[in-house]
Order: sequence, then C-alpha cells, then structure tokens
Amino acid sequence: MSAPESTPATRLLEALARVLMPLVRLLIARGVTYQATSEMLKRVYVLAAQKHFSGEEATGTRLSLLTGLNRKEIRRLTDEAAEAVVPEEMTSFAAAVHAVWITQRRFRDRRGAPRVLPRYSREGQASFDELVRTVTTDHRPAALLEELTRLELVDVDADGNVALREQPFLSRSSLEDRLLPLAENLEDHAAAAVGNVLAQEPPYLERSVFSDELSEESAAYLHELTRRRWREVHDEVVAAAIACEEDDLKSGKTMKSRIRVGMYFYSDTQD
Repeated sequence: MSAPESTPATRLLEALARVLMPLVRLLIARGVTYQATSEMLKRVYVLAAQKHFSGEEATGTRLSLLTGLNRKEIRRLTDEAAEAVVPEEMTSFAAAVHAVWITQRRFRDRRGAPRVLPRYSREGQASFDELVRTVTTDHRPAALLEELTRLELVDVDADGNVALREQPFLSRSSLEDRLLPLAENLEDHAAAAVGNVLAQEPPYLERSVFSDELSEESAAYLHELTRRRWREVHDEVVAAAIACEEDDLKSGKTMKSRIRVGMYFYSDTQD
C-alpha cells in the first residue's frame, strides 16, 4: 500500500518543524513549557489574522474562521491587553551610536579606526556627546554612555575619554540583550522568506552557500572568511544608509521605509 500523498499544508508544517527545532531547543533550555508556548502561539495567530487578513472585518467570527480558534477564545485573547513586542529603545539607540562611530569620518582616525573620544568637545575636536547628538536629541549622552558601558561595548578612562571596544555590536552581558537581536533578525529574515514564498516573483534577496564535505579546520577558515567579508559589507552599507537618510531628509522625501541587511554562518558535525 502506497503512502498517502502529502498535501501543501503537510509540506508547510514539515518545513516549519525544521525552523522551529532550534527555537524549541532554546525554550526547553530556558524552562519554557509547551503550555506557555501554546498560549503565546494563539495570540500570534490572532494578531497575524488581524494585521494581514481581516482588514476592517476583524469580527470574532472572521478571526475564528481564519485561525481555527473558537469565538470564546478569540474574545478572551482580544479583550485581554496583549503585550506588544517592541525593541528596547535605548539599546537600539546604542546600536545607532555604535554604527555612526565606526563609519563617519569625523569619528575615525587616519587609519580609519574609531577615535577615542573625550566626553565633551575641546577646540572643535570630535566628542562623545557630539556623536550621540548626531543620532538622537531625545536621550542624554550620559544615558547612552551608561547603556554602551552596560553592553560592554566601550571603556571609559580616568580622564573621561571613551574608547570603543573592537567587537561587533552584540551584547554578551545578559540573556535579554542577546534575545533582542535574535528576535529582530529572525523576524525580518522570516518575513523576507515568507514574502518570497507567497509572491509570484520573489521580491527579496535570500541566498546561501552550502557544503557538506569539509574538515573542521576548513569550516573554521570559511567562518573567519565570512566574518571578514561581513565587516566590509557592514561598513559599506551603514555608510550608504546614513548618506541616503541625509539625502532623503534634504530633498523632503517621505521617509517611512526601513531595511535590515544580514549575513549568517553556521557549521555542524553531521551524524
């Protein structure tokens, strides 16, 4: 007897299982049970149905048809205040300060490395406070310095000079700081991948390189090669993005679009 033919829904769930495996590993490692995850997934189903499929007709019946949840559950989930998932604002500004510091000429030395900056301007010299004000005037430079210090991205000497540590913007100080880039990066990567699946013509760049006959030494070499290339791409794209923002602002264009550009590398030993 032949096996039943798989349906599009079955193939979709099989693909989703592969995507969820590392995320469920994280949930189990941090003691998050299936019951808690299931409750969150119900909320995500309702939010996605409201945002992408219901439009003005976000009635309980409509949401029930879209999600498969009964109307009693829909009422419970929509009546309770859903916690919005938003980036930690201060950490995002700290990332922006980091990006400007490594890309704008005024804040780099003759070798192109980030300058060691005094807190305050001295005879026209670039300062940390000036750097912060190029990014935001809504937060005090002292608050951004405190955040960058907490994220272990800067050192401050006895004279108050601020030096950027030689490392990418990725905090190692707490689980919360590591979860923010995980959520932001995977969310946008997933959105691009899903957009490519749903559209007739894939609108987003999403490519990768795969090789499965390598030694551990070769995998390590390729990892370092990817790191070097990413640093080059990162600096070029950040500089171009800052220039585009300035040009758009000067020309009075509507500035409502956002981007995220990423690169990843993963290696594993095959079973």
